[in-house]
Amino acid sequence: MGVLDWFRRDRKITDFSVRELRREESRLQIRENQTVSRLDRLDGERQEIFRRGFEVGSPARRRMLARKFEEKKNEMTLVERELTRLSKEIMTVTALRHLQERRSRDRKSVLGAIEKADEAELQALFEDDRIGEEVYREKLSAVLGLGQDEALTAEDELGAEGQGVLEVWERMDQGEIHSLNEGLDEAERVARETRESDGDSGA
Repeated sequence: MGVLDWFRRDRKITDFSVRELRREESRLQIRENQTVSRLDRLDGERQEIFRRGFEVGSPARRRMLARKFEEKKNEMTLVERELTRLSKEIMTVTALRHLQERRSRDRKSVLGAIEKADEAELQALFEDDRIGEEVYREKLSAVLGLGQDEALTAEDELGAEGQGVLEVWERMDQGEIHSLNEGLDEAERVARETRESDGDSGA
């Protein structure tokens, strides 16, 4: 059962325990990994078609390969939409789990906050392909009635190390880091500092 199924059943989202939410997160993350693998495979096939079209001289074969190239791109677009949808599902489940965990000392306030959510609005936001992950995260927090200090952040979803890797990639995009090896070294350094910082805070 996926997140959208929650909106179609008599059972409310408030009825899900932290354990159930964690299990759903794990299931969705497996699907996300599988979808990324499909996307990588399609991208590889598309690149191979492009290479073959460059190497052949026959106009007829090139037209055929051009059609296949476009078909792969269309497939990739569908898979990318599925990946965005899965990201929203994971975001939704993670937000609900964090809300449950952060307010676990006062069970009534947990249910009260979630029950204020307009599930119809949440479903509409979820199904709208025009709404990206950042906007969805903000709107999800608003719908769930989360204050600024409780709102779901990217670090909540990825963890500090995952967020560090994203920042390294952004620095590579901006030209601050000039090679893949340099980027990998920087990502390892950030991960190491994060682990050491976590160790110090837990001491």
